[in-house]
Amino acid sequence: MKQKITISHWEETCEDDSCFEYGTSISLNGKELIREASIKTAIETLVKELGIEAEIEEICEELKCITYKKNK
Repeated sequence: MKQKITISHWEETCEDDSCFEYGTSISLNGKELIREASIKTAIETLVKELGIEAEIEEICEELKCITYKKNK
């Protein structure tokens, strides 16, 4: 069976406009698996749901990326 994977980018504003949030959710066959995830977490969740064993490695190729990951 062919699986349907949906990547949804979303934005939300608080009712009083005091905050703004955005993110990405991943759905498999219409079932939302994860919301507000890093790309690595999203992929881990997806492969787990599909029953696939995988080693996922995240690599930063630029200094900005490495600095960002250290500050998280």
